[in-house]
Amino acid sequence: MTVTIRPIEQSDKSQYSSLFAAYLVFYKAQLPEKILEKTWERFFDDKEPVYAAVAFDDESPEKLIGFVTYVFHRSTWQYNDVIYLHDLFVDPEVRSRGTGRKLIEYVYGEADKHEVAKVYWHTQIFNHRAQLLYTKVGVRDDFVSYQRPAKK
Repeated sequence: MTVTIRPIEQSDKSQYSSLFAAYLVFYKAQLPEKILEKTWERFFDDKEPVYAAVAFDDESPEKLIGFVTYVFHRSTWQYNDVIYLHDLFVDPEVRSRGTGRKLIEYVYGEADKHEVAKVYWHTQIFNHRAQLLYTKVGVRDDFVSYQRPAKK
């Protein structure tokens, strides 16, 4: 299998949506349709720092097999922006064949192109399979993540 990564296109919406739905199932999460639509719009808005790329097998270029989303943002610790790799998903039927690595390397390439030194991401503690890849392409830091409690 030879995997190609390219920026997302408007024509990818249906397949991207299906892959994202599977991603949400994996994380036992749900999002309102208006959030999904807004995120889709942001991918194509030049004023937004939100991007996505998709993966396909060269033998079946019409079928998407994965995606990555990422956000450029300011940092008080860096001169240039940093990138938060937000979402990464590969179709379970083709996992462990290098697609996830290529999607991460694509984001690294975007970082290099824009002189961004730092790319970072989070994963759930139970996502052991992904962590097997992440320890090969990244360095685990010493941070513990916190977030605001849900408003009642």
